[in-house]
Formats: sequence, structure tokens, C-alpha cells
Amino acid sequence: MSFGLAYHKESPRIAVAVEPYPQRWTHHVIVTAPEDIDDELLGWIEESHQFSLTKRRGRGAGSKA
Repeated sequence: MSFGLAYHKESPRIAVAVEPYPQRWTHHVIVTAPEDIDDELLGWIEESHQFSLTKRRGRGAGSKA
């Protein structure tokens, strides 16, 4: 699964993290079993969701960003 944040999150669970745009990090976690989806991963997803909401609020009408 992949999620985005404004910073590089450090964890041995994160297989790959890249910064395709400044201050926009995409993190990739390998999920192979239901138990891999735990509170830690769900917390990262929630943090990513909040980050996404702040990015959307920053867009004005007609913005192409």
C-alpha cells in the first residue's frame, strides 16, 4: 500500500520512500496478510489523509496544482 506525507517517515516497515515533489513523500509498505493492517499502519493512513486534506484546501478555484 502507498501513502503520502509532507516528510520522510522512518520505519523498517516502509519498503520504499521517494520524494517525487518537494515536501511530498510517497511511502510504500508491503501488506501480505490481514494482520499487517494494524494500528501503526492505520495511523499512517490517517496522517496521510489529513495531509491530503491540507493540500486540497490550498488549491484555489481554477488552480492546476
